[in-house]
Amino acid sequence: MGRRAVLAASVALSSVLGGCGASHFVQRGADLYGAGRYVEADEVFERSEPRVARAAVGERAAYSAYRGATFIALGDLRHAQYWLNMASALEHSHPGALRKEELAFLDGAWRALANRLATTPPAPATTAIASSSQVPLPSAESVPPSAPVVPKEPAPLP
Repeated sequence: MGRRAVLAASVALSSVLGGCGASHFVQRGADLYGAGRYVEADEVFERSEPRVARAAVGERAAYSAYRGATFIALGDLRHAQYWLNMASALEHSHPGALRKEELAFLDGAWRALANRLATTPPAPATTAIASSSQVPLPSAESVPPSAPVVPKEPAPLP
């Protein structure tokens, strides 16, 4: 699924979230993501993260899917994988937490991540990494396109 298809799915999902009473922080971040304003969406999601623990399972899963997709758009594939894993794990442990449209969006995000991992060369060992949140990427084979993976916190950086 290409970037345009993921963007179109996100716009459709944004309208679904808005009509179903999703929390403001999920809706606002989804709207920004759908408009291609990824840095702003990331800021909204980051500021809203403490509220996620108190949100309903479906909202946490939708938040996680959008957070992961936002990290893909920003090129932070390690954190994208973490959040997509979280969304998949929530859906796996609470079947039906994500609606049909949200599941389709999550599947598209997984495919986008796999495509990005397949085309992103690992950073050379001698090159400084610009962000402390980025580490060398795993191989594309380690990211299943649709199978949920138990989420783990990103490993601390040396």
